[in-house]
Amino acid sequence: MAYQIIDITQDGYYLHCDRNWLVIEKAKQEVGKVFLGDVLCILAHTKHAVYSHDLLLKISEKNIPLVICDHRHEPVSILTPVSANHQQSRRTYAQAKISQPLQKRLWREIICKKIHEQANSLVAHNPTEAIAMKKMKAIVLAGDTTNVEARAARFYWPILFSKDFRRDRNQCGINAHLNYGYTILRSAMARSVVAAGLIPSLGVGHKNARNSFCLVDDLVEPFRPLVDRLVKENAANWSGDISTSARQELAGVLSHQIVTEEGRTDLNRVLAILVTSLCKIFEDGKGKLEFPKEIVFV
Repeated sequence: MAYQIIDITQDGYYLHCDRNWLVIEKAKQEVGKVFLGDVLCILAHTKHAVYSHDLLLKISEKNIPLVICDHRHEPVSILTPVSANHQQSRRTYAQAKISQPLQKRLWREIICKKIHEQANSLVAHNPTEAIAMKKMKAIVLAGDTTNVEARAARFYWPILFSKDFRRDRNQCGINAHLNYGYTILRSAMARSVVAAGLIPSLGVGHKNARNSFCLVDDLVEPFRPLVDRLVKENAANWSGDISTSARQELAGVLSHQIVTEEGRTDLNRVLAILVTSLCKIFEDGKGKLEFPKEIVFV
């Protein structure tokens, strides 16, 4: 199914619900209408927009996150339903009682997969350095207590973009496009986590007390290189403000196909499969996260 991402980037829009349709108006004139069943999330990058209470109720019922973004295109708030799964009580209890060794083992698994995918991003630009980076997986300890993730990042960014590039969320250009792409991934992962009945604030690696989506940020890590590669491909044209076409291309990552053990499926489905495997690990106390062997588009 090809979900749509509703991206509100200008002031003055009024969003409301007409039966099961999301209606967008400006100056009391309808400018767009989308069936709610086709909406993956709503992103708001504007200083002024109005949402009807009925719309907020409807998107909560259908587990459609409303993502409020700042000027850096980073999410500062995500509205998600309190309950979205009939197994929520059992699953949240299982999630809350997992042992520390299991948390640390899962975090190591996530970081190793992230480093592997970052190395894959470098293959086309510097195969030798890509091989060297993959070797870093061998030194990741349970819980990544020696912070190999950060060391890998310092190795990764200058090779992927340039020796002068610095990953800075507050900067425009390439950094802003990365922020936007990561927001798309984060909103989709948040939907999958909440739909599975898990607690998004209870992570295995991220532990920020002010972050309500620690688990989401945990699970999205290995998928960030997909955005990195897309931004790299378009770096020459994406050095300024984020254009409408850039937004569309970045949002489109969720509909791209990835090869899994079940065959080809879109990225949105891959995220759901991963979250389902995590639910099983929480309940059984064992098992491995179900990542595709290679997280690449086909």
